[in-house]
Order: sequence, then structure tokens, then C-alpha cells
Amino acid sequence: MVCAPRPSERSMTANRARPSAARADPEAGETPPTIRRSTSPDEAGGRLRDLRARLEASPTHRRWVLWTCLAGCFATTFTMTILGVSLRAIADDLGSNVSTIAWVMTAPMLAQAVSAPLLGKLGDLHGHRRVYLIGFFAATVVAIATAYAWNATSLIGLRTLGQLAGTATMPASMAILFRAYAGPERVKAMGWMSVVIAGAPVLGLAIGGVLIEAIGWRPIFLIQGGLSALACAVAMVVLVETPRRQEIALDVRGALALALAAFGLTFAVNRLPIWGLADPRVLAAFVLTPALLWAFVRIEREAEHPLIPLDFLTRRNFVCPLAIGFLLQFAYMGGFIISPLIMLGVFGLGQAATSMWTIARPISLSAASPVGGQLGARYGERTMIIAGSVGVFAAMLAFAGGAASESMILIVAGLVLAGLGMGLAQPSLSTIVASAVEDQDHGIAVSTMATTTGIGAVAGVSILTALCADVGTSEAFRDGYLLGAIFAGLGVAASFMLSGTVHATEPSSASKRAAQSASQRAGQRADLEASRADGKHLAEDALASPT
Repeated sequence: MVCAPRPSERSMTANRARPSAARADPEAGETPPTIRRSTSPDEAGGRLRDLRARLEASPTHRRWVLWTCLAGCFATTFTMTILGVSLRAIADDLGSNVSTIAWVMTAPMLAQAVSAPLLGKLGDLHGHRRVYLIGFFAATVVAIATAYAWNATSLIGLRTLGQLAGTATMPASMAILFRAYAGPERVKAMGWMSVVIAGAPVLGLAIGGVLIEAIGWRPIFLIQGGLSALACAVAMVVLVETPRRQEIALDVRGALALALAAFGLTFAVNRLPIWGLADPRVLAAFVLTPALLWAFVRIEREAEHPLIPLDFLTRRNFVCPLAIGFLLQFAYMGGFIISPLIMLGVFGLGQAATSMWTIARPISLSAASPVGGQLGARYGERTMIIAGSVGVFAAMLAFAGGAASESMILIVAGLVLAGLGMGLAQPSLSTIVASAVEDQDHGIAVSTMATTTGIGAVAGVSILTALCADVGTSEAFRDGYLLGAIFAGLGVAASFMLSGTVHATEPSSASKRAAQSASQRAGQRADLEASRADGKHLAEDALASPT
């Protein structure tokens, strides 16, 4: 009697039979089955390299680089002002007070002013793509951590760290764009960059109150973290590394002296209206700033590879844009901050109406920046800087006239003129200061520009607010606007000191000097090789001739 196999035996028999059934018969023309396996890290890296190579070979790669840098700039800057409209609600949530929570605005500004030159120089030495990605990744992590801040101190500290990391992306992205774009295209790219730099914080200010009322302030940083992670992933694929100079050591002493000087000046200017000049902290900061700058110059003279070569300070198209940026930002940001105050206090407008009229400035700036880039490429950067400076000066006069006559039309005209003026000037300012140095120094050039304009903005906001906010009369606002007009007028005068009509299509003087130096070195090497060859031939002839 034959017993049927038990179920377990049948399953074992079937399992043994499956491999033979799945095996293909080549003589029958069967195709072997496809075996799926997991992708190894090496293969994934190879595919990523292939994708990057295809993107770099694409004629649209420059556009990808531009939009990637714009996305990164937006993701790291739109929260700079988003908390400003809800300081009291945040203070109540964290069990603190408004004066303490206000440091979430002040401390990041100080961090940006202090760190920009160092981060720009690191990009020049170690590659701007590397610095960009490290800073972007750190900013993403800190943004997510900020959502879980447990008290006022942790919120201020995390916001400061986030701004410190985000600052690394600004000079790096500009240096990458200067590598991607040449000739007249550079100033056009800076036009679009100016739109995002100016528009992102204003957008945060405009929608900050609505978002915080709807979802609270903590989820905003989770949203920022998600946007930053996406932009960072795209940047890893799209951006191309710039040349590295790792054999050159970072001038740590010079970087420290400059950072302390920038911090001292920014801190003193920001605290002066609140604490007064008699406060020992403010007085010490004002006294130490020139001493630190003197120490910085001494260090740079002795350094083999200085942070900022002192030769840059002898170049008119490097120094003048720094001064112009400081002066225009003093007037531009100071005038913008006190304009809502005069609308609320003197004209008696409500919060909604004030916000509606104030938005005229960022709209005009966003519209003017791409146009400024196009016109700068066509007519030259110097021409557009002069035109933009005149526009900011005219805006300050319109503001002063509006305050004196209590004319709302002139105040709105001032907002529009200020936006148009900065939109025309800013792209050319960034381009001309970078064109004044060699290509390998773009990072330190644009970051120094960022520091000086940042200090100018802090000074304008602090001083004009102190003059107008507490008094609240039309005469006080008129005097504040006239002070802004004086600074803007000095900016107009400085813009005429720019050398020649600089077009982006022309090689910069720095590039010409570098080319001449390289040509001289090549000629010297050729002469040396020729003399060696002549000596060799003479020696051979001497050995071959009979004695």
C-alpha cells in the first residue's frame, strides 16, 4: 500500500522543484529570468555622477544653477523677519518678555555681520560648493531644531546659529554664479538674486502674522526645514565646485580681528538708541572698534596669505562700492522702517492700511532689480549705480516733504522711489565689487560687501527709529528723513568716484593684472627653458669637438 505524502512533504518537494522549473532552457529559446538586486552605494554614486555630468553638458545648466541658488537664498532668508510681527505672542508662549525675545531679530544680524568675510574666504580656499552645502545642511538641521525651542534663550541661540549657517550660502552662491555667468550675463544674474534677497524677508514679514495666527510659530520652522532639505538635495546635483586653494592657510588672526571689529561696531550702533552713549558697554564697543581695525591692518600686512589683501583697499572699484552700499542701506532701511510709524502715528492709518501701503517698496524693488540687471549689462554698472543712488536720494526728499506737509502721496512716492533706486543699483554694486578682484577672490569680495551693507542697514534702522519713534511728530520724522537724505546724497557723490564706465563685457582691471602677471611668468619660464636648451647644446658641442 502506497501512502500519500504528508502536506509537509509535499511542500518540501514543491520547494525543491521550483528552482528547476524556474531554470531557463537555452535550447528551447527561453530567456533567463531577471534577478532583481538592491543598488549598491557605488552604483548609486555612479548614477548621481552621470546625472551631474549630463546636467553640466546641458545648454540650460546655467539656468539650473541660477534657480538653485535662488531657491537656497529664499529658503534661508524668508524667516529672518517672519517673527518680527509676533514677538509678544512668542514671548508669552515661552514665558519671557518682548525686550528679550527681540534679540531673535538682533542676534542673527550680528552673526551675519561677523561671519560673512570668514565664510566667503573659506569658499575661496576650499570650494564654494562645499561651503554652500555644509552651511545649507547645517541651516536645515537648525531650522528643524528651532521648532522645538524650550525657552527664550534656546530660541535666540538657535536662530543665531541658523543665520550663521545660512550666511555661508550667500557669498558662495554669488561666487558660483560669477563662475557660471560671464560678461554681461553676470549683472543680469545679480538682478534676479537681488529680487530674492530683498523679497524673501519682506514676504516673511507680510505673511508672518497670518501664518502664526493660523498654525503657530513653531510649524513655520518645520516648513523651512522641509523647503531647505529639498533645495539642498537639488543643490548637491546641480552645483559645480569652484577651484580650491587648499595649500593656502586661512588667516585666522585676521579673521578674528575683523569679526570682533564688525561685531563691536554693529553692537554699538544697535544698542546706542536704547542704552545711550553713556552706557559703558556701548562706549567700550565704540572705542574698541577702531583699535581692532588697526590691529587687523597690522595683521594683514604681516600675513603671508591675508584674509583681505590690503592691495584691494587701493582699488577704487572695490572701496567705493563698499561705501556706497553702506550709505544707501542706511537711508533705504532706515526710511523703510520709520515709514509705517508715520502712517500709524501721524496719519492715523490702521494696521491693515499701513501694511498695504508699505508693500509698495518691496514690489517696486522686485520689479526694478531684473531691469537693473538688464540695463547694467547694456549701459554699464557705474551708470546704474549713479541712477539708483539718485533714486534713493530722491526718495528721502519725498519722504521729508511728505512728513513736513503731512502728504500721504509723497510718502508713498518715497516708498516707490526707494524700491526703484535700490533695484537699479544693487545688482551692479555686487557685480562691480567682484569685478575689482581676481576670480579666486570673489567670495571675500561679495562677503565684505554684505558686511558693510549689513552694518549700514543696522545703523539706519537704529538711529532713525531712535529719532522718530518716541517723539512721533511730523517734524521729528522730517528730520529723520533728512538725515537719511544726507547719507543717500553722500552715496550719490561716491558713485561718481567709480572709475570709468565699467561694462560686464570688459575684463576687469584685476583680471587684466592677473593675465599680465601670468603672461610674464610664462615668458620667464620660456626664457629659462630656452637658456637651458642653449646650455645643453653648447655642452654637447664641446664634448663632440676634438681636443
